[in-house]
Amino acid sequence: MKSSVSTFVVSTLLLVSFAGSSLAAPLVGSGILPFPGPTGNPARDNYLAAGSPGGPFTGTWPGAGPNTAATAWWGTFPVTGPMPHGNTGFTGTAAYDFTPGGGYAPGVLQVGTYFFFGDLDNGAGQNESFRLRAYDTSANLIMTPWLEIPFAASPGSTAVQMPNYNFIPGGYFFDGNSVPGNPSVAVFLKNNTLIGRLEVTRTSDFASFMLAAPPVPEPSSLMLLVGGALSCLVGRRKR
Repeated sequence: MKSSVSTFVVSTLLLVSFAGSSLAAPLVGSGILPFPGPTGNPARDNYLAAGSPGGPFTGTWPGAGPNTAATAWWGTFPVTGPMPHGNTGFTGTAAYDFTPGGGYAPGVLQVGTYFFFGDLDNGAGQNESFRLRAYDTSANLIMTPWLEIPFAASPGSTAVQMPNYNFIPGGYFFDGNSVPGNPSVAVFLKNNTLIGRLEVTRTSDFASFMLAAPPVPEPSSLMLLVGGALSCLVGRRKR
């Protein structure tokens, strides 16, 4: 009995530690974006963009890397409007369609997708900002806080380099006007809600926004997860 309880506890801890990176607090209110520390760029798969920088374009996972996306993200989704990443000379609203009607195989943007902003500051004096609005699979505007506080930031980043944000039911606004200088910083957040459609409005092409998929678990992490689950099953059978 004690052995089965112990294996259950151990395997549960393994499962919690494996999924712990996805647990965070919703991003609400306004102010300077909470600083997660200079954690380093997380392993991820940036979607592969194909098409005109001025739009329309498509995004595909598995994509541009540097890692391989987890299979729950695999597929190609259409986007109308200009690409919100890169110095393309285009600004405006990019409308992402993750629904089956758009041809994306999963039919929805999964919880735990990485949302990251790069070089969002006041260095170029270009009023660099983004507005994000998300819709569910029934095309209803999501009013609850659907992003979580940042979980990662690029190496060498500091708290004073985090942009401002404002959450108003129905969307998020991020701007770099309060960030001094021209630091090259990326900050990463995750969504906690399934998304059918996403609108990203960029006011300057000196800052970038990109979606990325979490990677396929490393073999060592996967083995720990499987081992913990097997230990749990063995313990329960012995009991």
